[in-house]
Amino acid sequence: MHTLYLEVTPARFLITRALGRQWRGAFFAPFSPLHFAELPDPPLPLPTWVRVRNRLCGICGSDLHQLFLDADLDIAPAALPTHRRIYLGHELVGEVSEAGAEVTGLEIGQRVVRWGRMDDCRARGYKELCPPCQRGHRVLCERASEPREHMPVGGGFGDSFIGPASALLPVPDALSDEQAIFAEPAAVAIHATWRRPPQPGEKVLLIGCGTIGCLQLQVLRHRCPECDITAVVQYPWQGEMALALGADRFLIGVDQVYAQAEAITGAKRFSGLFSNVMLQGGWDVVYDIVGIPATLNHALRWARAGGAVVLVGANLRRMKLDLTPVWYQEVDLIGAVGHDIVEWQGQTISTFDLAMRWMLEGVIRTDPLLTHIFPLAEYRHAFETATVRKARERSVKVAFAIEKPAR
Repeated sequence: MHTLYLEVTPARFLITRALGRQWRGAFFAPFSPLHFAELPDPPLPLPTWVRVRNRLCGICGSDLHQLFLDADLDIAPAALPTHRRIYLGHELVGEVSEAGAEVTGLEIGQRVVRWGRMDDCRARGYKELCPPCQRGHRVLCERASEPREHMPVGGGFGDSFIGPASALLPVPDALSDEQAIFAEPAAVAIHATWRRPPQPGEKVLLIGCGTIGCLQLQVLRHRCPECDITAVVQYPWQGEMALALGADRFLIGVDQVYAQAEAITGAKRFSGLFSNVMLQGGWDVVYDIVGIPATLNHALRWARAGGAVVLVGANLRRMKLDLTPVWYQEVDLIGAVGHDIVEWQGQTISTFDLAMRWMLEGVIRTDPLLTHIFPLAEYRHAFETATVRKARERSVKVAFAIEKPAR
């Protein structure tokens, strides 16, 4: 098994992050948590597990946060037990190469995607499910941090992995590998939209047009064709992509949002001391796909009184926020993480299955989003393309093509 993984220890974390502030190469140095290694292929520990040979895997923002140690050790999730070894890559498509005797619904050679961490009640084989797992929102599993006898080994940034079959979903034959790697982020975008769905005639503001933002833009447009969508982007080429995917307009940067708020929503802009700006009125619902302090502080001010901000972007650092709009304007701040079970056209369906259905129907386009594919051996170039070279390379989704290992 050739695979990329992080071996996280306090010493590696602190030394690498300290040096990384001045020298980006520290994150790829021998003393860093990142390793690219060949490990023995582990046997299947349980008859309900499978082995998957990877074909293609996208690089997610959460992978980059972990790789570049963009996290604080005093955030709430850091208090939970964690694993020392972290296998990167979950936006994957692979094919089942070995299945335990009790695996049903999957066959050798069948292509699959996986929902994520593989640590919920079903993945652990529990008969009695916790409340979130009963609802189908497995990312919120209340037992995910409990010790377990057998751990999944490997991830999407490698040639294979083993894990419980219950965390895998079959891929329709008509869906290409290049589409299938978007099943997980598209499922995330659908769940985030359902957390506070727009209504006909409402003004919607979408902050950030990376992979999730471009997917959610299409979900919003399909869920509510009659809503008005403004996309906030960093670069003009992102704005042109947003228009092609369904946005009514795009704005570049914070200043344009405040400057155009009155024309778009009828809001009144007021300026106070120290460059302090506030709107009276604004957008009905704001989706913050970036999720950093700067965007979230502005998002709360851009929502109208009684409106909502849905926090989609994951930030693993403590934030300094002005929460006065939450009580002064009664703005709802709503979190969204992972995927879920939703109601659509009278059917109860997982956001994964709905994402793949909409890709097949052409509701969700992924062809403009997959901008770069690298062999796994060029992982450093791939990670740099997804981050510091983003503007120059115009990268949206960067992926690894996994070659079949020689035997």
